[in-house]
Formats: sequence, structure tokens, C-alpha cells
Amino acid sequence: MKNRSTIGYLKILLLLILMITQIHGACIEEERAALLEIKASVKSHGADADGLLPTWTDHGGRECCHWERVTCNSTTGRITDLTLDHLFEIVYEDFSQKNWELNISLFLHFQELTNLNLAYDLLDNGIEKTGLGKLSSLKKLEMLNLAGNNIENITIFRPLGTITSLRFIDLSDNSMEGSNFPVHELAALENLEMLDLTYGGGTFEMQGLESLSRLRKLKILNLGCNSFNQSILPTLRAFPSLKVLVLLANNFYGSFPAKELANLKNLEVLDLSKNNFNDTSTIQDCKQLSKLKRLESVALEINFNSSIISCLSALPSLKKLNLQWSTLSGNSFPTQEISLLKELKTLDLSNSNLETLEFNGTMRSLVHLYLDNNKLRKGVLRSLVAFPSLKLLSLANSNMDGMIFDEDLPKLPDLEVLILKSNSFNGTLPIKGLASFSRLEVLDLSNNKFVGSIPSSIEALSSVKVLSFADNDLNGSLPLGFCELNNLHELDLSQNKFEGELPLCFSSLSSLKLFDLSLNQFSGNIPSSMIANLTSLEYVDLSHNNFEGLFSMSSFFNHTKLEVVEFISDNDKFEVETQEVKDWIPTFQLKVLVLSNCNLNRCSRSNLSFLLHQHKLQVIDMSHNSLDGTFPNWLIANNTRLESINLRNNSFGGTVVMPPYRNVNTWWLDMSDNRLIGTIPLDIGTILPYITNLNLSRNSLEGNLPLSLGNLSEIEVLDLSDNNFSGEVPKRLLTDCRRLTVLVLSNNKLDGEVLSRNFSVTALWMLLLDNNRFTGVLTNESAGDTELNMLDISGNLFSGVIPEWISQLPSMNAFLIRNNMFEGQFPCGTTPFTFLDISHNSFSGPVPSCKNFRGIEHLHLNSNRFTGPVPKSFRNLTSLLTLDLSDNKLSGKIPNLVGELSILRILLLRRNNFSGSIPRQLCQLSNVRLIDLSSNSLSGSIPSCLQNITTQGNLVFLERSNSFRGRNSFYHYASVLQGRESPLHGEDGMYEKQDEVQFVMKNRYDTYKGGILDYLSGLDFSSNNLTGSIPKELGLLSHIHAINLSHNQLTGPIPSLFSNLANIESLDISSNHLSGRVPSELIVLNFLAVFIVANNNLSGRLPERKGQFGTFNTDSYKGNPFLCGLPLEKTCKPAKPNSSLKKPPLSADENEEKWYDVDIVFFGASLAWTWFALLMGFLGILYVNPYWRMRWFAFVEECEVKATALHHAYTVTNIRTKIQRSEHWMAQKSRTRLGQSCFVFTPSLTRFSITLMTLLHQLTLIPCTSN
Repeated sequence: MKNRSTIGYLKILLLLILMITQIHGACIEEERAALLEIKASVKSHGADADGLLPTWTDHGGRECCHWERVTCNSTTGRITDLTLDHLFEIVYEDFSQKNWELNISLFLHFQELTNLNLAYDLLDNGIEKTGLGKLSSLKKLEMLNLAGNNIENITIFRPLGTITSLRFIDLSDNSMEGSNFPVHELAALENLEMLDLTYGGGTFEMQGLESLSRLRKLKILNLGCNSFNQSILPTLRAFPSLKVLVLLANNFYGSFPAKELANLKNLEVLDLSKNNFNDTSTIQDCKQLSKLKRLESVALEINFNSSIISCLSALPSLKKLNLQWSTLSGNSFPTQEISLLKELKTLDLSNSNLETLEFNGTMRSLVHLYLDNNKLRKGVLRSLVAFPSLKLLSLANSNMDGMIFDEDLPKLPDLEVLILKSNSFNGTLPIKGLASFSRLEVLDLSNNKFVGSIPSSIEALSSVKVLSFADNDLNGSLPLGFCELNNLHELDLSQNKFEGELPLCFSSLSSLKLFDLSLNQFSGNIPSSMIANLTSLEYVDLSHNNFEGLFSMSSFFNHTKLEVVEFISDNDKFEVETQEVKDWIPTFQLKVLVLSNCNLNRCSRSNLSFLLHQHKLQVIDMSHNSLDGTFPNWLIANNTRLESINLRNNSFGGTVVMPPYRNVNTWWLDMSDNRLIGTIPLDIGTILPYITNLNLSRNSLEGNLPLSLGNLSEIEVLDLSDNNFSGEVPKRLLTDCRRLTVLVLSNNKLDGEVLSRNFSVTALWMLLLDNNRFTGVLTNESAGDTELNMLDISGNLFSGVIPEWISQLPSMNAFLIRNNMFEGQFPCGTTPFTFLDISHNSFSGPVPSCKNFRGIEHLHLNSNRFTGPVPKSFRNLTSLLTLDLSDNKLSGKIPNLVGELSILRILLLRRNNFSGSIPRQLCQLSNVRLIDLSSNSLSGSIPSCLQNITTQGNLVFLERSNSFRGRNSFYHYASVLQGRESPLHGEDGMYEKQDEVQFVMKNRYDTYKGGILDYLSGLDFSSNNLTGSIPKELGLLSHIHAINLSHNQLTGPIPSLFSNLANIESLDISSNHLSGRVPSELIVLNFLAVFIVANNNLSGRLPERKGQFGTFNTDSYKGNPFLCGLPLEKTCKPAKPNSSLKKPPLSADENEEKWYDVDIVFFGASLAWTWFALLMGFLGILYVNPYWRMRWFAFVEECEVKATALHHAYTVTNIRTKIQRSEHWMAQKSRTRLGQSCFVFTPSLTRFSITLMTLLHQLTLIPCTSN
């Protein structure tokens, strides 16, 4: 007896052990084997089965009930649920088949299977042939999800009709087609409760509808987003148990189907949105709606009228009404009819162009009111007293403005959610009024214009759980009152002007999940202790502030729910450390990690081991960190759901290695500006089939471009510039990549006739092929209906003429072809150019004068063979910023019309054949920064009015760039405030095509481009025939950086007013006829790097070698023999001191030398030699030519006769007396100025001068002729 009892206990114990084992994961061996076969099938079709199903292994016992995507019956141990959706998002490279050939028989082993989910698994019509009907043997199968596959035939219902146990069928998001809907097969599913055919894609004829009456259990029918019409409406009466009916976005029209709907007495939810019910329903039909006593929710988005709303008043239980996107406006909007719906609890009037909100009486039952995206005014707030029971009020983007005063806010004692974001409210925050909402839990005032600081009374909002003041103009430090908001779950203060350090007491906000302080001016350290205490954090963004010091990622040691971390530093003083705790394994799995420009692991640089344990990353940005080592290919391999990878501007080396699987998730990959070597993987187009943005620029990659790039059907932006690629561009890249928008292949060694063949990428917006070795001509075949906006093929070997279609592109703004071998004339057309650079080619003929140039901003025609004058039509180029006509064969005068180009910044006309004077109209160019008229044949003087130019204007070159940005990540954080996308940050996707000019600065011929042109200013009039003196007014150009007046015929002194050129860096006035001293006042020019006055007639002592003048050598002064002082070898003779007279200091004008302040010996010798040469020449002519000798003697005799006749008026004695007085005055003046160093005329020279002046005086006063 005792043994029997023992045996009984043992049996019970074994039974309990068996049950416990089953409960703890043991499953039937037959089912376990079937699961492994399913995994093998998934793997054989290229999916990352090991990554998706890591626990599905052939070892480790029978615990398959604990495997991913598997649910078992806790009693029997048999599998009941299989969730096998989205198995092929990650597919290995060797997978070539499009669809999964699933063996349905594998599921027959799961005898208790109730739920089978095969959504988005690349199944097609083949599933019908492989035995879908066999599932009918699974008598407990109730739910089958085949959504999002490639099932195109409506005949799928034939095998489905045999699985009579099915209660829920989801075939949404397929593209089914067929002539006749298999009504009889569908009717066989008598247990069916839900049928979802959303986005089915077809229009079906339905015959034998009477058989559908067998579907008496059908409760949910979703036929949305198809092409059904009125013919299906009578069918609805066959479903008396229907509770949810969705018919949105079909082809229904006419009157509201009240009569057809009246039979659905159990209906609770009805969606008829986005149809065309515009006709008026009869009163009789509307009354029938009173039968729908359970109908609580109706959606009529876009199309409805007042009669439909009146019709709805017959619904006795209507509680939720969606009237978004109304096409009605003003008085036609049925507000009065809505007022009759007294039982309504939720009303959505968003996007309805409402300007007022006038309801008849009060709607005391209304709890939720949505008024977003309307045209309301602030006064509408007071009218909300008509809804005294409101708990949720949303007025986002409703065009309201002005200050909110406390009395403006309505008395709504039950209000819990208040959304006022995206309006134009200003003034300070109405905290006192908001505190009157004692139950308020969600407050969103983001994207307004509130100013001032947050008052300490913020603590009065003690019930608030979600708070957003983002995107306003708030400033100041954060008040300690925030720390009293202990219920706070989400806090968003981003995009304001807050400053100061973060309060340490924030650590008390232990419930905080979302913490966003990005785009402010916070400073100091990020308190690690504060972050460590906020263990509930899921989303933290502290980017774009002024934080300093070290932040350790180990502060998140206990944050098990953390999903998003974003730190983008705007300075070089912030550092993030990930390795402070050795062998730290994070307890969280991040979805988004952004650590850009954070001096990440400043010491180790390359240590990213903390990411080894992250497997769920979707967005990663570690750009601008100087990380080195080999490229972390494992990062991509470990995170199969990575969408966006940004590692630009680091120092990663090694080769690019693709993961071993086909990744359909990754769409953004930026590894630019690193040190990558080797070639692009040949299979990149297969491994990353859905990538949209690929940037490998600024590396050291080489080799040919792989042909698989043509497989990138989704590619939008491809940048491979600044590498060493060679060979030809794959043809399919410009023909098959239909979505390609930006293609950048600049600065490589690519060759071939890439544009000689037609390219048919209609979406192409920017094509940059500059600085390669491309050859051939441009195809004569038009690019077709293209959106091409910018084409840059500069710096290649293209030749031939420009085809006409280039000037017919409707969207083309920028066309750059400089440094090629094009010839002929440039064609005019209709293309609205704003940037045209055809420089450094061989174009000829007159300068192109096209009507489509009227909106042009940058025009570069330089370095061609254009001839003739500047076209008169250029006066119409009123948007012109840059005009470069240099290095051509243009002639004539510089036209006055140039002065009419009022916003012109750069005018370059050098090295042409222009003649005449510099037009004074140039002085009207008050915005001009650079003028280069050098190397022409200009004459006359320099206009003094040029003082009006080169003023500091707006930044136009810095702002003009083209950009392209990709989409946001698919990752959304489930915020109460809004679904938060994770955008790509920084400059990613920016493609600039900067203006570029050449100018002589500091005696060098350099190229300047981009934003520097907003600051650079200069004048270059060198190598002309300009005469006269240098206008002293040029000294008023205080912003100018360079002046070059060399190689002209200018005379006079160097203006001392040049000392006002505070920003001058280069001043070249060499090779002229300037005289006088080098003004000592110029030593105050602290930025003067180049100063050249060589080859003039300057004299006197050089300025002291102070400041920049201490850096100039003899080359600056050579060719001026009368200059003295350092750095020249010639020393200046010291002036003899005069102790009895202390001369006052000379003024600036007195300091400039006079005509008599010259070397008298040199002057006398030069004058004597000149007269001697003239006399010898004259005597030689008389000696050789008898005729002229006789004429000269006759002329002298005639003059003597006339001189004798007037002897009484002018005598030689009087003349001698005057000359002697003059000579005495000159000698006395010279002794006063020069002392003992003066020189006296020799007696013989004096007598010669007296005789000569006497003769000249006589000849002047007594006209002599040969007659």
C-alpha cells in the first residue's frame, strides 16, 4: 500500500515536472523541426535568418516556445501564434529571387495554430499554387495576415474560402486585380469577423451578392483606398453584424447613402472620407438614420455639405465627428447644424478654413475639440466658453497672434490638454492664466513668438506632465521652479535663447522621459550627476549649445529605457567620453545616437567598443570627431536596421566592406572626408538596393566605378567627388536611375564621352562632372523633360559647339563649362540662367546678348575670343552681381551703361582693347567690391568720385548656394507632443557652386571664390595710359584691400590721405612719373603687406622702418635714384642744425616738396644738355636744307625790323632788370631752404638764360610770320 502511494506521488510529480517543463519553453519536437525548416527556407532565400531568428537553433534542448516570434499554449505546449512578418528587410547579396517560395505544408505541423502573420514577406500569387488551401486542415486557425505582399490576383480567395475557421483576414496593401470578385468563396467564410482590403488597388465586379448574407458574423470591413463605387452599397445590407465600416477614398458620389446604411443597426464606426457625397439627401432618408442607435463615430473628411450634417442629427448616439479638410468656407460652413449634435464628445474641424467659431448655444457634452490649421483670431479663445466640459483643446497653426492675457483664457475647469503651437502669439508667457487650469497635464506653446524669461511661478503648473515652450524667443536662465514639477514626463525647451548653467535640482525630475534643450545658449558643464539620476530618460537632446568640459556616457549606466541620445557641439570645448568605465556594457539599446563634433574619446580617438553591444541602431551620426583606425564595418553588420550612417570628416582608413547581407533599410550612408582607400565594392548596388543618399567624397578611393551603381533604383544623391576614380561612368547610372537628383563626380580622373550619348534621368537636378578627363561633344539630342538645374562640366576636354537644347531647359539656373575647348557662338534661348560661366574656351564673335540673361547674377565670358563692344542690352542685367569680360578682344569705350548695374559687386574688364577714359558712371556702383580695368588702352585721369565705391554691403556670395537634403529617419519617438522624427544634422547634403574670380592681390594672380568675395575689395587700373595725379579722394576708401595703379603715366605726389586706407594690404603705384616724397604718414597702415613705388621720380628720405614699413625691401623702391634711407644703400645727408632758429613743424601740405625742391646740379646739367641737343639739331637742318636755311634768314630779318619799330616800348635793359630781380629772389629763397648745400647758376649759363629769355619774350610779344 505504501509502495502504491509512493508510485502515485511519483506519477503526480512527473506530471507536474512535465507541465512545468512545457510552461517554461518545451515544445513538440515535430513543431520544433518545422520551425527550423522555416528558418532554413528564409535563409535559402537570402534573408538574415540568423539575425532575425537567433534563438532558432538545432541545439540547446526543446525550448522553442521561448524562441522569437513564437507563442505556445501554456498547457499543451503546442504553438498557437507565429509572427513571421517583415522577414526580408535584410537580404543577403546572393539572393536573386524576388519572391519567397514558401512551402505552406510546413505549417500543417502546428495543429493548434490560431494566428499566422506573414505580412510583408515577398509572397506572390505562387502561394496559391503551393497549397494555401491546405491550411484548411488547421481547424483552429482564426487569424491570417498576408498584408503588404505581392499578391496580385483576387483569386486568392478561392483557397482562402476553404479555411472556414478563419475569423480575421488582412490582405491590405496588395495590388490585387481581377474582373469578378469571388463572392461565393468569400461567402463560405461564415465565421469571418474582420476583412481588410485597404489599398487593394482594383475595381471589381461583384455578382451573386445575395450569397454574402451568410457572413452574418462580419463585424469589421475595411475597403478603403480602392476604386469601389455605388454598386457595392446595396451589398452592405448583407452584413447585419457590421460594427466598423471603412469606405474612405473610393469613387462614391451623389447623395449621402443614408438609406443603404440604415440597415446596419449594429454599426459603431463609419468612415466615408475623401469621397464625393455632395448632393442633398432627402428628409425621409435622413430619418432612417435614427435606426443606427449604436453609431458613435463618423468621419467625412474633405467632402460634405450642410445637408449631410443635418442628416447626422438623426443619429441618437453620435459622439465623434471628423470633418477635417472641409472645402466649405465662411458662412457656408455648417456650424449651426453642428450645434444640434448635443451628445457630441469629439469634434475635429481641422484644416477647414474657419475664420470664426459661432455655435448656437452650448455643447456641454463636448470633451475633445480640434481646430488646427484654420484662420482664426485670438478672440476665439473667449468663445470657447460654449464648451464648458472640454478636456482637450487643440488650436495648432490657426493663424492667431498678439499677446495672451490671463483674462483671454476661458474658464475650462476640466481642461487637461491645451495645444497652442505654431501660431504667432507674442509677449510674455501667461503663466498665471494657465495655472487656472488646475487639471492641466499637457501644455504645448511651441513655435510662437513668446519673449522674456520663464517666471519662477512656473511651479504653479504642478499637474503638468508634458510641457513644450520650444521654438520661441525666450531667454534668461531656467528658474528653480521647474524642479517642483515632479510629474513632468516630457520637457522641450529647444530653439530658444536660454543661457546659463543647468540647475542641479533637475535631478529631482525622476519621471522625465523626454529632455530636449537643443539650440539654446546654455553653458558650463553638463552635470553628470543630474543625468545619472534621471533614470527614466528615453530621449535626450542637448545639441547646439555652449557646453564645455567632459561628459561621460557612463552617466547613462542605469538608463534601461534610453533610445535617443543627441549631442552636437558648436565649439571645440566639449568632449564626450565613452570608455570611462572599463568593460562597461550598456543596459540600453539605442535607436538614435548622434555625437557630432564632440571630441569623442579625445585621447583614444578610435575606441568605439561601447557600440559593440548595440544592435538596434537606426540612426548613427559620429561625424566631425577625428576618429581614426580602420573603418568600423562591424557597426553596419551588427545593426541590421540601420537607416542612416554619418561618419563624415573623421580619419578612418582601410577599405569599404559591405555587410554580408542585402540591407533594404539603409538609405543614407555618408563616409566622406576620411582616409578610405581601395575601390568601391562591386556589389554595393546589390547590398544596398534602396539607398537614396550615398556620399564617399574626399577620400583616396580609386579604380573604376562599379556597374552595380546602375542597380540603385532609389538613389537620389550620389557624391563620389574628390577621389582618384578612373575609367568611364556606368551608362545605366544616367539612364536607369530614375530618381537620381544629384550626381557629383567632380575632381577625379574619369574619362569617356559621358555626355555624347543621351541621358534620360528626368529627375536629375544637379550634375557636377567638373575637373575630370571627359571628352567628346555634347549630344544634340535634347535631355527631354528634365528638371536639370545645375550642370558643371568645367575643367574637362569637351569640344565642339553648345547645342541649342542647353538654352531651352526651363529649370536650368547654373551652366558652367569653363576650361574646355568649346568654340563657335553661344546660343541664345529661353533658359533662365542665373549663373553662366563659359570662360577659358574658344568662343568667338560678338559678346552674346540674350534675352534670357535678364535674371542672370554671375556672368563669366572671360578668356575667349569675343570681339566688338560691350552690348547695349547689358543695361537690362539689373540682377548682375559678377561681370567678367576679361581676356578677350573687346574694343571701343567702356560704356556708360555699366553705371546702371546698381547691385554689381565685381567688374572685370582686364586685358582687352578698351580705349578712351574711365567713365565717371562707375562712381554710381556703390555696391561694387572689385574693379579690374588693367591692361587696356585707357587714357585720361582717374575719376576722383571713385571714393563712393567699395562700401560694405550685404553678404550675397556667402548666401548663394544650392542644397539638397534627404528625408528624415523612419524612426519616430512616441512623444505625447508629437511623433518625433530623427533628422540628419549639420551640413549634410549641402552642395555649393560658388562664384569664382581671378584678381591680382599682393602682387600675385590668385583665384578667390565663395564667401571671401563678400569681403575682398580692390581697384586695378594698371598697364594703361592714365595721366594726371592720383586723386587724393581714393584715400577715403577705408574698406579697400588692394589698389594697383602701376604702369601708367601718372604724375604728382603720393597723396598723404592714403594713410586712411586702414584695411589696405596691397598698394602698387610703380612705373609712373610720380614725384615728391614717400609720405611718412603711411606707416600707420598695419595691414599693408605689399608696397611698390618703384620706377618713379620720387625723392627724399623714406619713412621710418616701423610697422609694415619695416618689412619692405629695396624692390619696393628701385628706380628712384633720389630716394635715400633704409632699406636703400643710399644714405640721406643730415640737415645742418640751426640753433638760433627753431622751426615749427611742417604741415601736411608743406611737407610735400615744391617744384624747386630738386637737385640743382642735375637740373642745370639736364637743361643745358637739352638745349645743346636742340640747337645742334636745328643747325644741322639749316646746313643740310638750303630752302629752310633761306626761309629762316628771311624770318630773322623780318623780326629784327619789327623789333626796332617797337624799341621804345620794350627794351632789353628793362627785361634784364626784371630777370636780375627774379634771379636775386630765387637765390635768396634757395639759401633760406638749403643753406650751404645750395647750388648757384654759372655766369655763362646765366648770360645764356638772359639772352634766351629776352628773345623768347620778344617773340611772344611781337607776332612774327613768314609773310
